[in-house]
Amino acid sequence: MLKKTIAIILIALLAACTAYEDEQGKAFMLQSSAGKEQAESDRVKEELLKMDEVVSVRGIQYEEDMIMALHIKQKNRFHLKKVRKKAFDSVKALYPNATIHISTDKKIYKELAKAEEAIKTDHVAKSEVKKQLERIEEHLKE
Repeated sequence: MLKKTIAIILIALLAACTAYEDEQGKAFMLQSSAGKEQAESDRVKEELLKMDEVVSVRGIQYEEDMIMALHIKQKNRFHLKKVRKKAFDSVKALYPNATIHISTDKKIYKELAKAEEAIKTDHVAKSEVKKQLERIEEHLKE
């Protein structure tokens, strides 16, 4: 009886993870939806989505600073450091002069999602984008 219960729970968890990860290939493209000087961050998101480990990407830029947060497939979460390095290297190849931050932290992912929405809805001035970026960079150091 206990084995059947455990098997049912495992099947339910795997089904839930699979459904969640079927959203692969998602990134909120700011430039195309809002036209807010985010073309380079959109290009970076497209590049990062090519990675097999990445489900979705959030990110913003301000001048030469870029912060990207990756939602990683559950099975790849044991290799986060390697995934971050691979992502960083691919972005650095595109923009060698940019200051790039790659995170796999869900808190940073959520903060970037909020920042993207604010930029899209035009509730944020350019100076405010810089402040948000600096605040998120502080969270990266925690």
